Amino acid sequence: MNDRSTNHHRNDMRRAVQRDFSRHARRETGNRAFWQSLGVLGMVGWPIALTTVGGALAGRYLDARFGTGVQFTLMLLTAGAAVGSYTAWHALRGRA
Repeated sequence: MNDRSTNHHRNDMRRAVQRDFSRHARRETGNRAFWQSLGVLGMVGWPIALTTVGGALAGRYLDARFGTGVQFTLMLLTAGAAVGSYTAWHALRGRA
């Protein structure tokens, strides 16, 4: 019984190594891969940063207008981060 589990484990490892070699062979090299990775980073980072900062600024304005301390700032900052994260996730999902 112990031999079966060891053999099964080895087959899984072989499959994993073959999959990794296949991915490595398909990987792009050179400047194009660098710029493509940088583009993906921007595609993920900017929506999160802009919606978070926008939410914080809108919340700051509302807090100053209504004298509520930091309640609107924290709520809209959190909402902006959530919307930006969803947007980035959706954009990455569309790339796959």
